[in-house]
Amino acid sequence: MKTVLLLLLALAVATSPACALQCHVCSSSTNCKQPQTCPASSQYCKTVTTVDTLTGNLVKKACVDSCTSNNSQQGQISSGSWVIQCCQGDLCNERLYNAAPARALFSNATLGLAMSLSFLALMVLGL
Repeated sequence: MKTVLLLLLALAVATSPACALQCHVCSSSTNCKQPQTCPASSQYCKTVTTVDTLTGNLVKKACVDSCTSNNSQQGQISSGSWVIQCCQGDLCNERLYNAAPARALFSNATLGLAMSLSFLALMVLGL
C-alpha cells in the first residue's frame, strides 16, 4: 500500500504544472536586482544594456515570451547602441555582463577630474 501511495505521489509531482519563472524586473543606471514572478507565458529573462558615453549606461531587466541575444563583444559597442542578453532559469539575469567599451564606463566627473589633473601637471611642469 505504501508503495502505491509513493508512486501516486511521485506521479502527481511529475505531472503538476511547473512553477512560474522568476526574473529580476527593473530599470536603472546600475545593475538593479528586483526579483519578480513572471507571467506563465514568459520563457526568458532579458537584460538590455543601452550604452551612452555622456549620460551613462541604462540597464533594463524584464520577463519576456521570446528573446534573441545580440552577443556583442567588448570594444565593439558605440554610444547609443544596446546589448541584449537572454537566459532561462530563475533569477538568471542577476549578473550584469559588461559589454560596454571601457571609455563608456567612466563618469563625467571622473573624466573632468582626469583632465583637470592633466592640466595642472602641465602648468607645474611649465609646458
